[in-house]
Amino acid sequence: MFSRFEWTMALRYLRARRQEGFISVIALFSFLGIGLGVATLIIVMSVMNGFRAELLDRILGMNGHYEIKAPQNQPLTDYQP
Repeated sequence: MFSRFEWTMALRYLRARRQEGFISVIALFSFLGIGLGVATLIIVMSVMNGFRAELLDRILGMNGHYEIKAPQNQPLTDYQP
């Protein structure tokens, strides 16, 4: 999936050297934060999509798609045909 060059570049900047051990801790926390954020976004979007579909089904199930009304202050005549 990834070429050897891409893996080499990623590991070069993610591995800590001896005197820069704190950098890898920061990188680890950054990756965990990004992963957690993406996972949360996917879960929330899935739940909201399901909620939207359920809400539309319930709203449209109670009312029809069309509503026929008479003009203002006039009775509705000849409604049988």
